[in-house]
This record gives sequence, structure tokens and C-alpha cells, in this order.
Amino acid sequence: MANQHPDIPVLDVSGSSAELGAAHGEAQRERIHATVDRYVDWICSGSALAITEEELWSKWAPQLAFNEQVAPDIVEEMRSIARGANLPFKRIFLLNSMLDLVSFRYLPMAQNFGCTTFASVKAPGGGGTLIGQTYDMPKLLEESLLLLRLQPASGPRQLVFTFAGIVGCCGFNDAGIGLTINYLSPLDLGVGRLHSINIRQILAAENLSDALNSPAVPPRAGGTHFLVADRDGTVVSMETTGQRFETFVPDGLSIGHTNHYLSGYLKETEFVRDGSIGSSLARYAALRRFIADQPELDLESLKELTRNHTSFPRSICAHPRQDDPAGDDSGAGFVACTLAAIIHDLDAQTMHITNGCACENDYHAVKL
Repeated sequence: MANQHPDIPVLDVSGSSAELGAAHGEAQRERIHATVDRYVDWICSGSALAITEEELWSKWAPQLAFNEQVAPDIVEEMRSIARGANLPFKRIFLLNSMLDLVSFRYLPMAQNFGCTTFASVKAPGGGGTLIGQTYDMPKLLEESLLLLRLQPASGPRQLVFTFAGIVGCCGFNDAGIGLTINYLSPLDLGVGRLHSINIRQILAAENLSDALNSPAVPPRAGGTHFLVADRDGTVVSMETTGQRFETFVPDGLSIGHTNHYLSGYLKETEFVRDGSIGSSLARYAALRRFIADQPELDLESLKELTRNHTSFPRSICAHPRQDDPAGDDSGAGFVACTLAAIIHDLDAQTMHITNGCACENDYHAVKL
């Protein structure tokens, strides 16, 4: 089985936080520059009231001290990415704040973030854990996909899906912990732990109990659904806001989530996103129907799930709408599309991943 992907770069890095970041920054320098430029321009210009990058940083900078306090190693990795890429650190920190900044800056822009997550096990407590998602993001990021195969100086090895310059978006580790995510849009936001830092702290855990610590502890800079599983077949679905969380577990062998709160306790904090809530509701209904029709899901059936076109084009397999302006660099032109479909096989320590929509692109297996 291949250790590389034919279309997505796979970067092997090891060592201290500084060494991980420096290797990432140096190897991906040109792609990081392009990613930062596209993203920062979009976040500054795509909202109702434009803002300069300096103005954005002045408002966002208070996040830095808190995140250095709760995750000094990961912030040091970001600093080293910046040095390796020859970029100001603030630009890398803004890039690593991607989902959190959307909520902070202008919530209607969040129509550009989708994702459908799912997990399935062979039998309760019996292992055979598969956990995956479609990663639906603005099309401007389609040239930035990256896989990091990390060997930290301490802690488990990790295979991480991400974008050039970002420390992590989802993945799994050799302790058998796997993670996928959905963007959620709460209103109780402030200074708190960044989404990307939560990702890497979960993937640094040796067991499920440790993996659930960081996402559960407030404050958080944004809202996220974390779907976390171990290779023994235990799965936890955790919805978070800036200050609250609630958990669910499968009522059978499978579970899934889209981009709206299921918890009544958390719904009162939700910003209901015009232009995207319908997609989330329809995708969730299609997901639940798929699970009900096939209660024992294997790798091939989950691949088929990621090709589902119910409510096309805002479907589980998400496509840009035909009336979206081609090449438009304003926020409005970039609704969510599936940039990658991902399934982690926690027993085989393998990530099955497409470059783009699963209906148009083949899955390739990458081993940890």
C-alpha cells in the first residue's frame, strides 16, 4: 500500500515542535504563500464591511496570548512554519484561525463551510472502526491540500489532513484515535482555544479520555462538532459552542453529523446561517436514511455515502453551483464544495482520501 498520494503532497516530518514547523514551512513555502494570500484577502474583503489585514490582526491578536498559554508547543510550531515559509507570524496565526475567524468576522460567510461526518464500527466494543467526512470548504483552497505524517519528539505518530500552512484539520494517530469535524456557528464567542489547536491536541492523545479533554474545556474561539473514535469501536460525538458542549454516542453501530446543532441545550446559542442551513438539514436527513438502510457500513459503502447527491448541488458530495461566478475572489462566489472525501481506517492505520469530489475522483490509500 502506498505511502504517498498521486495528487496531494504527503510531507514526512519529525522532531520538536520547532522542527515540525520549520520542515512544514520550508517544504511548502510557495503553497503557503499562495494559501495565505487567497485566504486573508477573502476574509478581509468578502464581508459586508471590508477590513484591512492590519485592522483584522489588531482585533484578533488577543487570541495569541491565550493560545500560547494552553498550547505553547503548537503555537511554537506555527511560529516555525512562518519562519520556514519566510512569512510574518501573524499571517500564519490568522491562517490557522480559519474557521474561528469566519465566525468572528462575518457569520454569513460561513455558508462556505459544509462537511458531513460519519463513523461506523463492526460491533459494539468490537473494533473495526471507520471514521470519515467530506471536507467542504471554499474552492479557493482546492490547491492547498496537504497530508502531514508527523513523528513528534514525544507522543503518538499522526497522519493529518490539512491545508498548506495549517497545523491540522482532521486525522488519526498510531494510538488508534481518529477525528473528523463539522463547522458550527454559535454566538457565544470570544477569546479561546483555536479550532486547529484542538485538532492537534486531540490527535496527540494516547487514549479516548485524554482526546476528549481539550475540546470539552472552554473557552473556545469558535464552534465545532468533533467526532472522535478509538480503534476499539468507542465513538463520541461532541458539539461545542464558545462556552458549552454536549455529547452523543451512537444508538447502533453508526453515527453522523452535518452543520447544525442537534442539542436543544445548544440551539439557543446558534446563528442559523441563511443560505446553508437548508443544505445541512437535507444532508443530515440523507445521511440518516443511508445509515438506516445499511446498518452495517463497511469501507466501500462509506465511499458510496460520500458520493450521495441528495439535494444536489448542496449535497453530501457538494459541488459549486452553476450560477456561482467562475474565478470570483469575493466571499460570495465561493460556496462550499467537497475538496476531499476522507475515511480513516483505525485498525489498518490507513487514510483513504480523494482529491476533490468522490463522484469524480478516485480514493487513494495512504498508510501512517
